[in-house]
Amino acid sequence: MSRALALACSMVLAGCASLPGIPGVENATVVSPPVGESAVPLAPDLGSSSPTASPSDPVFLAERAQHAYATGRWDVAEGYYLQLTRLRPQDPEPWFQLGNLYAEQGRLLMAERAYREALRRRDEARTLHNLGLVQVRLGVGALREARERLPADDPVHEYTREFLRVLLEALAR
Repeated sequence: MSRALALACSMVLAGCASLPGIPGVENATVVSPPVGESAVPLAPDLGSSSPTASPSDPVFLAERAQHAYATGRWDVAEGYYLQLTRLRPQDPEPWFQLGNLYAEQGRLLMAERAYREALRRRDEARTLHNLGLVQVRLGVGALREARERLPADDPVHEYTREFLRVLLEALAR
């Protein structure tokens, strides 16, 4: 592999956090607001104990979704976030949270789609960061599969192996 390609790969990935599921880079950083906080408030905070809270109230749904996500009940959180996307079609936050949920579960294509939906609604650096992490994971997976499927005597096999080595070294830094 050329030095230029290795340098370009290193520069592109220098600012990325490490990625889960890739040996040597286990500590991923998917950006997410703290539990109980939303980057964009869905509505005035009425509190979950409000007598007016209902299953169709976006504040109620957001609180339930955040709680389900924080307690690892991802199927429940997913349902709430999907409900929020229907109730507030222009709000990027439920899409962003869905992206985080899918990325954490390893559902990378779904995460990519959700982050892109969030970006369509609001162009934001933290969403781009998470989208980039997901795309790197998808790319590494595709390159690994290509390397396994290519015949050992194919010149592309060696190029793919070397590219992966340089990529993973860059990510480990």
